[in-house]
Amino acid sequence: MVSLVVKFFIETFGCTANVSASELMSYLLQKCNYEKTEEILEADFVVINTCIVKAPTENKIKDLLKKLYSKYPLIITGCLPQIMSDWCHKNIPNSSFIGVDHFSDICEAAHAILNKKSFEILSRESVFCEEVHRDRARDLTGIIEISKGCTGECAYCAVKIAKGPLVSKSPELILEEAKTAIQEGCKELWITAQDTASYGLEIDYDLPSLIEEISKIEGDFKIRIGMMNPDYALPIIDRLNGMYQNSKVYSFAHIPLQSGSNHILNKMFRKYTIEEYEKLIFSLRNTVNLTLSTDIITGFPEESDYDFKQTIDFLRKIQFDIVNISKYGDREGTLASLSKEKLPTEIIKKRSRELTKIVSKMTLERNKLWIGWEGSATALRRDDRNSSILFRNNAYKLISVNDPSIILGQTYNVKIEKALKTRLVGRII
Repeated sequence: MVSLVVKFFIETFGCTANVSASELMSYLLQKCNYEKTEEILEADFVVINTCIVKAPTENKIKDLLKKLYSKYPLIITGCLPQIMSDWCHKNIPNSSFIGVDHFSDICEAAHAILNKKSFEILSRESVFCEEVHRDRARDLTGIIEISKGCTGECAYCAVKIAKGPLVSKSPELILEEAKTAIQEGCKELWITAQDTASYGLEIDYDLPSLIEEISKIEGDFKIRIGMMNPDYALPIIDRLNGMYQNSKVYSFAHIPLQSGSNHILNKMFRKYTIEEYEKLIFSLRNTVNLTLSTDIITGFPEESDYDFKQTIDFLRKIQFDIVNISKYGDREGTLASLSKEKLPTEIIKKRSRELTKIVSKMTLERNKLWIGWEGSATALRRDDRNSSILFRNNAYKLISVNDPSIILGQTYNVKIEKALKTRLVGRII
C-alpha cells in the first residue's frame, strides 16, 4: 500500500525566539510523520509564525495571510493570533491559531486543519515544552530560549501584551537543550529572551550562573548572549564582567538604548538614564574588547530637535558596532499610541535617514579598526549571496572568506584584509 506523504511549509517572522519556536514546531511535525518542504507550492498545509513588534512587519504578514488563505490550509502561530484574534477570525476564519505558549501543540493543529476542522489555543501557560531536539535553521547554531515575557512597561511595546510577564525556564531544561545541541554538532549557542539580564528573577537564579553551568559542557563551542536591558544588567554588572571573561562566551552584547535623551527615555518608561547606560558600557568595555549592538527608536512622541540631537551625540560618544534603527509607529494597546504629541511622518522619516547615514559611517569606521587583525575564527555557514564562507571570531565579528577548501564547523587562523559596513573580509593564513 502506498503511503501518502503530507508536506508542510513553514515561514518565520521576527526575533530569534521565534526562530527557535519554528525549529521546535518543524521538529515536532516531522516527528509526527509530516514532511518539510522548502517549496510552498509543494505544501499540503502552511505554518506562518508571526511577529507584531513593528507595524510594517505586521502589515506584511497580514497581506501574506490574506493571499495564502484561499490556497492552503493555514496554521497561524505566535504574537499575531495571541493579541489580534479578532482580526484572524474575521479575515482568515477557517485557519488554526496557536498562541505564544502552545507551540508544542502544532501536531494537533495540523491534524485538525487537514481534516477541515478549526483549532485554536491561545490561553496563557507558564510551562515550557520539554522537547530538547530542534530542526535547526542553521546546522551549527543552537538557539536556546531561556525565558519568555518580561518585567518591562515600555510605552511603545506590544510584545509584552503578547508574551506576558517574565517566566524563566528551569536551568536543568536549558542545560539539557544545550547538551543536545552540542552533541548534535552545534558550534555556537545563542542564548535568547526578551531580556536575558532579567533571567531567573522569579526563581532565585541569574544569567551569569546559567552561563557558567553551560560553559562547563564538554565541547568546542561559543555562547552568544542575547539582548540585555540596562536596568537589569546594571545590578549584576560585576558578575556580567566575570561572565564575559569566560573563554566560551563571545565578547558581544546587545544592549538597547532607544534614545540618547533622558526626557524621551522617561516618556518611553525605560528604567535607566543615559548616565547609567554609559556606566554599564564603560564597565563592560574595560573587561573585554566588546562588540556592542544597540537599538534606537526615532520619532517617538514629543521627541524634539534637541532630544534627537542628544541621541546623535550619544551614539557618536559611545561608538557602537551595530545600530538597529526603527521609525516610531503606533502599536495597538500601548500607552504611546494614545499620545497627542505625535510627530509628522515626514519628520520621522527625515530623522531616520539622518541616523542611518551617521550609523553607516560609524559602523564602517569601527570595522576598519580590525584590518590587519590575525586570529582564530570558526566557519559557521555559507553566504546565501555568494560562494564565500561566513566566520565568527571571539568578538562575534562577521568575517567573509572566499576559499573552497574551508570545512564548515572548523576553526582557522584568519587575517582581516578589508572592512565593509556589515562585515569584515579576510583570508586563511
